[in-house]
Amino acid sequence: MERPERRKDLPWLRQVSSFFASRVILTANNFRIFDHLAGSGKTAELLSRTLTSDVRATELLLNSLVAIGLLRKKKDIYRNAPAASRYLVSGKPQYQGDIIRHYSTLWDNWSGLDTVLKTGKPSRKTHDHESFILGMHNLALLRVAKVLAGIDLRGVKRILDLGGGPGTYAMSLAQKGRQVTIMDFPETLKIARKLIRRSGLSDRITLLAGDFTSDDLGTGYDLIFISQIFHAYDEAACISMLRKSYAALNPGGRVVVQEFLLDETRTAPPWGALFAINMLVNTPGGRTYTPREMVTWMKKAGFREAEHSLLDESILISATKK
Repeated sequence: MERPERRKDLPWLRQVSSFFASRVILTANNFRIFDHLAGSGKTAELLSRTLTSDVRATELLLNSLVAIGLLRKKKDIYRNAPAASRYLVSGKPQYQGDIIRHYSTLWDNWSGLDTVLKTGKPSRKTHDHESFILGMHNLALLRVAKVLAGIDLRGVKRILDLGGGPGTYAMSLAQKGRQVTIMDFPETLKIARKLIRRSGLSDRITLLAGDFTSDDLGTGYDLIFISQIFHAYDEAACISMLRKSYAALNPGGRVVVQEFLLDETRTAPPWGALFAINMLVNTPGGRTYTPREMVTWMKKAGFREAEHSLLDESILISATKK
């Protein structure tokens, strides 16, 4: 009989079933269960009437959310745990429900990975653009202060946020007194415009609709920020963005790239390697890239003095125009 201590090499087996908890959270978020349980909470029966859901199924789902740690149960009443109250109730400052809705659409696409492995082509069965862009806003809110603390803004007046999405970083930069232009696709800027108006920063932020991989970026920028864009494109498109950025910068201007961290073996850390599969499933040529690859592209585009700094799950790489 195999000795129990030999089973220490089986943590991957537990990961195989980790989708159990993932699907429970995705479904709970889709039904806005955490919104419904805010405050004094509800019984499973009362919540099922609100959701028009099956009572037995609702109770089992709620019990699993208690086990996960997102709900608390006292007698028959279910209430949000502190983490759910902070991150999963609509309207809270650090709300993450939009990105979780985006993950729910990714679930459908990832289910086609077997086919993707055979064909090499993406399996984009579903896409909810609003939840994707608002989800980027959710995530950026958690890291914007640390990211911007890593960027030297001395002497910087005009900034281009290339592929700036919901405008989270642009709004924070505008609050620091900079004039910011966001360039992104028209359907994305419709969402960004609403968030920017709500922030009262419309006079400091310009929205430039276009394809940042091919259209003109304008000129006269002191800094161009490219955050979490490269991984959605192939190498040729990334180099093209950098060359266009070089042309758009003032002499001595800088490009700053934020991307997922991936070491030179392309196998660690786990999140960086796994996110490459997300790009395999959802894009024709995207993946995560190593610092050496991105610095090489910068040099090809004409930049010099490239340097990088590590954040929690990402890396900042900056380089200067001659």
